[in-house]
Amino acid sequence: MSREELEGDDSATVAVFPTRESGLPFLKENEAWGFVRVGSEFEYVAMYVTGDVREVKYLARVDEILEPDEADLLRDPLDYRDGAKIADGKKVIAFEPDSLSELEEPIPYESKYPQGLRYTTLGAIRDAETTDDVF
Repeated sequence: MSREELEGDDSATVAVFPTRESGLPFLKENEAWGFVRVGSEFEYVAMYVTGDVREVKYLARVDEILEPDEADLLRDPLDYRDGAKIADGKKVIAFEPDSLSELEEPIPYESKYPQGLRYTTLGAIRDAETTDDVF
């Protein structure tokens, strides 16, 4: 999906999570992101892929935030790579069906990147030339 085609208010809150490439199978097979702590309300999730990729590469609209045992995951939570690290208070963020998109123009790293959960706006995602414009 093109970032210009993203629907929603420029001021909509986007939670940006970092992930290694090894986290992408969970993201894609479940249309969800999991085992994270969240503290604020947000309408979208964006994924910054670390390692050699170093881009904000995926975006999805949030449907609901659930306890791991309430989420409709393809596999049991403990079967995932970080499943053993599930702690009290960690959640699964389920996306609206078919809303997970790989961005046609990923946002490349410049000098700022999320080392943990960071918040931004949909307008910043839409207009960013680099990660410095997002954070």
